[in-house]
Amino acid sequence: MSGQKKSIDEIWRELNAPKAKPRQGVAGLAVGLSGLPGITSVVRTKPASSHTPAQPTASDKPQPDLRSGPYAASAVGDDAAAYLASLQRTINCLADPDRGLRRTAATTLQVKLFTGDDSTPKASPAQLQALLCGPLLRPLVNMLSDSVERCRTTALAVLLDGSRHLSDISPMLPELVPELRRRFGALPVQEPAEEVRLQIAQLTVQLLVATPPPHLACFAPDLGAVMCRSLEDGFPDIKKAGCTAVETAAARVPFHALAPEFERLLSSLAPNLQHQHSRVRLSAIQALDALVAAGAPMVLVESAVVPALRPVGHDRAQPVREAAFSTLARWMGYRADASAASAIPRPPVTTGVGQHEASATTAAAAASQQADTRLPPQAYVPSLLPLLIIGVTDPQPATAELALRLLEGVGEAWAAANGSSTVTSTTATTADADAHPAGIGELSSPPAAEAQNDRREGKITAAGPGAPEPSDVEGSATTACSAEGKSATVEVEAAEEDASNAAVAARVLACRLGPPYQGRPGAGCRAMARALLAEHLPPLVRQLAEWTSALRVAAARGLHTTLVLAEEDAAQHLKLLLPALCSAIADEELEVATNVVASVHVLGAHVAPADWLPRILDTLSPPGAVSISGSGSGAQVASGGTTTGLSLSQRTHTLVILSGLLHAAGRAARELPPPLLARLAAVLADEAMLAAAAEHGGVRQQLLAVTVNTLALGRGACAAVALPLHIVLLQLYGSELATSSSPSSPPPPSLSASAAPQPPPAVGTAVLEAMASLAAVCGYDRCSGGSTADGAAALVDLHADALISLLFGEKAAEAAAAAAPVGPAPAVAAVVSQPHIPWRPRAGDAPWPCILRATLLTASPLTLQRLAPALVSALQPLMGDKDREVTLRLALLQLVDSVLEDAERGPALATGGGQAFITEVLMPPLVWQAGKTAAAVRYTAVTAMATLLGKRLPLPEHVLAAIEGPPAATIAAAGPGASTGLLPLLFSSLDEDWYTDMRLAACYVLEQLLEMVGPGLSDAARRAIYPELHKRLDDAHNSVRVAACGALRAFVSTAGVSYCDTNTGYLVAGVVIHMDDGDPAVQVRPCVCVCVAGLTGPHTCVLRPITTAKESKTVYK
Repeated sequence: MSGQKKSIDEIWRELNAPKAKPRQGVAGLAVGLSGLPGITSVVRTKPASSHTPAQPTASDKPQPDLRSGPYAASAVGDDAAAYLASLQRTINCLADPDRGLRRTAATTLQVKLFTGDDSTPKASPAQLQALLCGPLLRPLVNMLSDSVERCRTTALAVLLDGSRHLSDISPMLPELVPELRRRFGALPVQEPAEEVRLQIAQLTVQLLVATPPPHLACFAPDLGAVMCRSLEDGFPDIKKAGCTAVETAAARVPFHALAPEFERLLSSLAPNLQHQHSRVRLSAIQALDALVAAGAPMVLVESAVVPALRPVGHDRAQPVREAAFSTLARWMGYRADASAASAIPRPPVTTGVGQHEASATTAAAAASQQADTRLPPQAYVPSLLPLLIIGVTDPQPATAELALRLLEGVGEAWAAANGSSTVTSTTATTADADAHPAGIGELSSPPAAEAQNDRREGKITAAGPGAPEPSDVEGSATTACSAEGKSATVEVEAAEEDASNAAVAARVLACRLGPPYQGRPGAGCRAMARALLAEHLPPLVRQLAEWTSALRVAAARGLHTTLVLAEEDAAQHLKLLLPALCSAIADEELEVATNVVASVHVLGAHVAPADWLPRILDTLSPPGAVSISGSGSGAQVASGGTTTGLSLSQRTHTLVILSGLLHAAGRAARELPPPLLARLAAVLADEAMLAAAAEHGGVRQQLLAVTVNTLALGRGACAAVALPLHIVLLQLYGSELATSSSPSSPPPPSLSASAAPQPPPAVGTAVLEAMASLAAVCGYDRCSGGSTADGAAALVDLHADALISLLFGEKAAEAAAAAAPVGPAPAVAAVVSQPHIPWRPRAGDAPWPCILRATLLTASPLTLQRLAPALVSALQPLMGDKDREVTLRLALLQLVDSVLEDAERGPALATGGGQAFITEVLMPPLVWQAGKTAAAVRYTAVTAMATLLGKRLPLPEHVLAAIEGPPAATIAAAGPGASTGLLPLLFSSLDEDWYTDMRLAACYVLEQLLEMVGPGLSDAARRAIYPELHKRLDDAHNSVRVAACGALRAFVSTAGVSYCDTNTGYLVAGVVIHMDDGDPAVQVRPCVCVCVAGLTGPHTCVLRPITTAKESKTVYK
């Protein structure tokens, strides 16, 4: 360093001196991001030598020469050569090592070519043709690999804009297409910028549009690779451009060149049908439409197209669904008018100015080759029809109407292609007659057969001019008779056809199809669905059990439409359909269950009950369990067992399906054969079925629905099976009352009943309505003003003997019939013999108490009086057995109490039961046993006894006999524990420790008993009663003390003046001491008791205890 210092001017010049630019940059971040799709480079430095090299030098690629080639300057003219000379400097800069200079040169070239500047006007079409297909093509193609994104973008923009102005773009393809494939066709993708990839996809579309089809054949693999990468790109706009490219390629690339690309194009296109953007999905459907229309092989359609389109049927966007359904219809041969609403408009593809089209000869040859290779549209129907069928149940009405219209159009095309008759779509409610046209039969008949037919029809065949055949001359009279017979036959056939059409119309109406159906679908689509039914049903049934709800919904929707089209042909597949419907009816998805129910209605309306009812009954009861044998006027039912192996839920689901089938069959006015009706009634009244109804509320509801629908379907024929149906209804009514939270109360027997019980539950009301309907079938005239309860009572009157035999045994029925009082005739006459019930419910089984409850609560008083002796005989072993189920004993005692509460049935039961009703039904449960549950039984029995005595239902002599008890010899023979009379049992209830209400009820029973039979009691009974009541005056609860005073009041009032003074004095002495009780209510009751004793007994024996109490100062008031 020199010792001389620099001046300020020298330092300033060094600082401001220009620095030399480095020849090479650092690769930087762009190297790591190179080749990753969707990532735009942000570092604009030149890549290192390990990366993609910069623009090739002159030693690598020869510079373009305008003097050679098809588009040389000499061939175009001096004008193009001069224009090229003005751009030569800019073109040379495209390969400059300086990235900034390359970017500037590319931008300048774009401006000069398409806009022009002060020094250079914009290029004419001829000049663009010469430049872009000649010397300018290779620099622009080389720039597609430039490390600067702006350079690549500008080069693609020049190529894209220029191709739109070229008259012949084919010379660009050999140089341009391989580079496009290298940048965006191979994996991994070399182009990182999504904007550049979008331009490549758009340029590919333009090349496909502007290039003549013959020139595209050799470039189909490269273009196919670019289209696949476009479809697989993550940028939605690139996907849409790729779909447009596929659609254009399917229309313009020759079939032999495009066919090898079908598989990978379909594989790349199919995932886009599930894209989150609806426009991408719509573009993908249009591209898929073009590929299939171009002749995609059937194998690829089944393996790639069908699985990809299946979810589109329930796409969330309505335009996507409509486009998919229209596309499917076109594939299957549907051709709509140009103005049809089903036509989905396609976005137009922009073509360049001066675009070359293939010659007419070349286009015709390509079309001929493609037509020879493609399959007919009907070949796609088996695979694609299930996808279109889903649209008929679309939630949008417009889409559903479109799908139905397309389906009918496809059916017409299918029928025409398969040689069927001319089919006309109809929406009328009347049926279509699928008659073959006369022309088909005539054309297929040989001439000899035609001549023979002519002779049969009476036509004159001339052997010569004007000479009739001898046979015609001889048989002229026969010909006239044949004509008359033929006319009559035609009339009969017309009448039969009208009846058939009316029946079909009723079945269609019973389906309750609703929109978009306006009636019966077209005959063509019905014939098509029937022909493919065996192929389409198994997949639909399997999909009903898919784990995803969307697939199950789609399967249920498709199944409904398929059954609507198949109509009665579905009877051949009931073995497959019925188990699937029974399983799918319980689906947690509401839409699945709703469509399954609709399918069941369609099946029940179109298929005869003789086809589906035996299968359902075999499910509910094995074939060996119930068999029907008809003899005479009634059907006999024999049972070998009742175990079906069905769970409660499975039984409920099967009953739902059976109810829907019966409902639809009833609306369609189907006929139910009597043997099937008898078997149905026997299965419904089966022991296992009634036990399930007693246990499960769902079974009860569905069993009621099945019974009601059976009455609607069978109509008058149900009179022959009224008994089993009545037993089913009794079981349902009794079970519903037993499980109801409200107190059980019988319905009023008539409108004039004095009692007003609480209304039964909703299901119970429906059961009573069903009973009234069954009674009407059996002959009960409900129009005369009778209520539903009267109809139920009429049924019990009709089946009284059968019910007694069923509930209590044959001996009880015979005894009841012998002891039956003479009364008015029942409201319903037994006009037919009833089937025998093959089983008898046992007292410990669930159906028995339910049937008994319903029978007692619906029977008329006269019938109930007939039932009472058998009822007492049946209840006696149950009430006296302390080891029986507590719940059963409680339920029976509550049932007895509820019947006794009724104003008309209570007296009938007490009168019919007599003394045995008290001694054998109500007294055995009063025997004391240890335990709280035994106390509950005793309390229920005391309550029933209180109702019986409080309403004064029994005869006094019966009560006195119960009080006195059986003779001593009888008690000794019965052994220890035998009841000695009613009073000891009531005394034990007075000492009850578990329930206060027990003591309270026992005091009330004693009070009612004394008021009813007090004068007839013996002195021993009186001496036993009042000491027990004295004990209750010291009870811990004032309510019991007050009730005991009421019983003592009844005691002294009924004892009379003849009662001994000593016992009266003891009674009053025990009461007087309670007149100074601290509770005013308790003070009053002993005073009343003493006053009544003074009025009815000797005064001295009443005053002596009072005087003694005053002297001892016990009483102060």
